[in-house]
Amino acid sequence: MGHVRRTASIPLVYDRSTPLEVMIEMARFSFSCASAAVVVALAAQGAVAPLGAQDQQLQRGQRPGPRFMVPVFKGNERNVGWQFADQLRSRLGGDFMGRTLWIIVKSDIDNALVQSGYSTTEPLNSNDARQLAAIVRADEYVEGTINKTETGYAFEGQLLLVRGDGMVEPLARVEAEKIGDVAKAASKSIQDARKPIDNVQSCILNYRQNKYNDAISDVQKALKDNPQSVMARVCYLEIAKSQKWAADSIIKIGEQVIASHPMNRRALTLLADAYDEKKMDEKYINTLTTLLTADPTNVRLVETVVEAIARTQQFAVAKPIIDEAVKQNPGDPTLTRMQYRIYLAIKDYAAAAAIGEDMIKADTASADTLFFTRQTGAYLFTGDTAKALETVSRGTAKFPNNIEFWQLVAQLARQSGQMPVALSALDKIVAIDPKTKDILVQKARILNDMDRSDEAMAALQQALSAGDDKATISAMASAIANKQFRAFQASKDKAAGLAVLKTVEFAEHAQPTPTVYFLRGATYLTLATNTLQVANEAKDCEGSKESQNYFVEAQIALPKAGSQFADQLPPLMAIIAQYSSFPDQMIKAYCK
Repeated sequence: MGHVRRTASIPLVYDRSTPLEVMIEMARFSFSCASAAVVVALAAQGAVAPLGAQDQQLQRGQRPGPRFMVPVFKGNERNVGWQFADQLRSRLGGDFMGRTLWIIVKSDIDNALVQSGYSTTEPLNSNDARQLAAIVRADEYVEGTINKTETGYAFEGQLLLVRGDGMVEPLARVEAEKIGDVAKAASKSIQDARKPIDNVQSCILNYRQNKYNDAISDVQKALKDNPQSVMARVCYLEIAKSQKWAADSIIKIGEQVIASHPMNRRALTLLADAYDEKKMDEKYINTLTTLLTADPTNVRLVETVVEAIARTQQFAVAKPIIDEAVKQNPGDPTLTRMQYRIYLAIKDYAAAAAIGEDMIKADTASADTLFFTRQTGAYLFTGDTAKALETVSRGTAKFPNNIEFWQLVAQLARQSGQMPVALSALDKIVAIDPKTKDILVQKARILNDMDRSDEAMAALQQALSAGDDKATISAMASAIANKQFRAFQASKDKAAGLAVLKTVEFAEHAQPTPTVYFLRGATYLTLATNTLQVANEAKDCEGSKESQNYFVEAQIALPKAGSQFADQLPPLMAIIAQYSSFPDQMIKAYCK
């Protein structure tokens, strides 16, 4: 047997160029007869998942109905919003046939939320809910509030179309002792609210195609199905606007809309224009104020409303006038709060941050949770992460049990490289609520950043025991194994390689993935080549056997990595095929 030449190491490089990927780059194996290069992309987190399976069934030739999204609802108790969403989603799936209404499954919604950086168990504001509906390709969705009452649960909500401003149908308030019964009643309310939808959709299509007579006929049919239909009247408003009907006609229809749905933004917008045209200033101002109340988080709308109100010379809501008011009344808390909101709305975040600091000096009661959230955001928009971290830390001092603040401290501290501060913030969260979702995984991530892999793995063990998401835990453990593997490559220390395998074993236990098997196979192959070299030089029987076992394990693990590593597997399998026979020859030579 020829002398086995020393092999080069297989460095693994962690590329941080994108937060959605972990790159493993394997440089050359150099043996006597061959060399190979490997570049491996490890999707550690945030990969786009395929659409989940739909519980509803379709017969051959049937097409699914409109896609319907049920997001997490608001509620007065922790977790009641997402629990009710699950119940309602399930109920709708049973009450509607797939060809009538296609209920979007929870996994599709959760995937979209995670990829957008949102919690899967917390409710969204109205704008974000609409964007989520668009992302999951919903045609319709529902939003609302589920509250625990003295006798059970009560739900108030509304049905919305994704396309078409103001296309909202208020749902009848339902109440029952059990949350499942509320879901049953809410499903019936949704069925009733959907009765005119086909005619409403036809109205929208017809008026957009300038078929106004047909569109008006659709409105009449929709109102026959539901005389109180808000959507039908909003479509009627669109017809009136498109045909440039008189302001009086728009006012009549618009006031009918807001009688049933006072916060209908489309009706309020058209009403405001009509009131302005008629010089009905008081109603104009009141309508604009209501419009702003209907969507206070929509910055673009806030800017539009402020500009419109400014034309009426109402100093309390227009920037130049509020500036003058504050100048004339320094320290007035009401005027300062109004100025603060306006500057945030027009995106002058540097000025808003300065106003905010003055505001809480003059009125300490203004420093509520909403202030700290807004002020932290203002500093972030100016690019001042340090001030943002300082501000949210002040928030934790005043509201020490606010988990959202502590999570933001951890996030900003980690971004700033202040790992001990981030770790301390996560420990605070665990102390407040040990069941906070994914908090232990976040802790493991920071510990891994701090090169404290043993503690990171301990945190992941706790996360697995606590029932956290297995896929996330497996991905984090794989990231730790990746980092350990690079250290192993640098040191060529056998103990370091065995440590990688221990971490990989845990990742596989949490959830087997192609990445797990690739890391296992790459580690065994590196152990095999390192041990082969040492055993050959020492003419060591036991080392030869050990190398043989490592080659076998690598040969078992690598094919399981599958198509995700289709480009990287062939060179490694070729190395195994070419050099795995060496230990056999060494055993014959050295084990006598």
